This record gives sequence, structure tokens and C-alpha cells, in this order.
Amino acid sequence: MKYLAALVGLASLGACSSKDDAHDTTDTTIDDKTITFNNFEAGPGWSNDPNRNDVALVTKSRAHSGQYALKVDKDHAFSLTFEMPLGQISNSKFKTVHLDAWVYMPSAQATGTIGLQIIQPQGNESIGGGDLKFSDVVKTYGEWVKVSKDFTMPDNITAANRLRLFMWRAGASDEVFLDDVKLSIKD
Repeated sequence: MKYLAALVGLASLGACSSKDDAHDTTDTTIDDKTITFNNFEAGPGWSNDPNRNDVALVTKSRAHSGQYALKVDKDHAFSLTFEMPLGQISNSKFKTVHLDAWVYMPSAQATGTIGLQIIQPQGNESIGGGDLKFSDVVKTYGEWVKVSKDFTMPDNITAANRLRLFMWRAGASDEVFLDDVKLSIKD
């Protein structure tokens, strides 16, 4: 319940943008600012919570690149989750992270969300974060759409806090796909 309540409280942070040219290439450049890039062919930090039975694994049914993508649907509320202590991400405190990802929504009933949370060192209490609601930025259905967002970090973060990134179906009755996710330190 705390997990869901934290998601609801995240809606007010950041600015969103979308680009509906599915022919743009994904920036796969990995540098010292990259927190994670995953096209779901493989990737450290992404896992499935064994205590949840509504978490979807990667699927071959549709991908932006490669063979695999994440999927949520009416039976699977959450995707695989990226989680890592901030101290493993960077030796220095950072203020903003930038997300780029590709989203496929077959219809307006596919109302997924990418959530980013900053979590206390122990437990699952969120101290900040934000979300990117696909229905706010994706206006083209039946094709891959690039989405982006900056997330501002709370001032009180420490190296022990954990960054968590995931996709949530947000009440969608249709399936939603996510691929080629890149999260980077902006400043």
C-alpha cells in the first residue's frame, strides 16, 4: 500500500516531452553520466521482486530494438524494476537525472506510467521522485514513441538512498510496452 501511495504522490514533479518520430535512433552512448541503459536483452540492476505475482517479465511479443521489451497489462501491474544505491551510481551528489525511453501504446486504454522514486536505505519509504504518464505525452497509438523527462532529486539525498525506476500500468486495461530505457545524470 505504501508503494502505491508513493506512486500517487509523485505526479507533480518535472516536465514532460514527447517525440513521435519512431525513426529516430536511440542514444546508446554509455558514459560516466549514464546510470542505466537497457534494451532488455540484458542489464544489471533490473530485477523482479519475488514477493509480487503481478510483475511482468520481459516479452518477445513486441520490441523497439532487439527481441525484448518490458510489458504491463491488465494482469501485470508493474514491470521489472531498476534499483541501485545512489552511492553506487555516483561518488558525487547530483541534482537532476534525465530519462529517455521508447513506449508503445496500442490504444488510449493503455495508460502506463514510468515511476522514479528515491527510497530510504531500509524499507520502501519514498522521499521523492516523480513519474511520466504516457497518456500526457503519447498521442500516437500503434507505433513506438520516444518519451523524455527530467527528474529533480530531493535536496536531502545521501549515498545510502536507493534510486528505483519502473513501469506501472496505472489502471490500464490494454497492454503497454517499454524499451530502450536510458537514465543519465544531467547535473
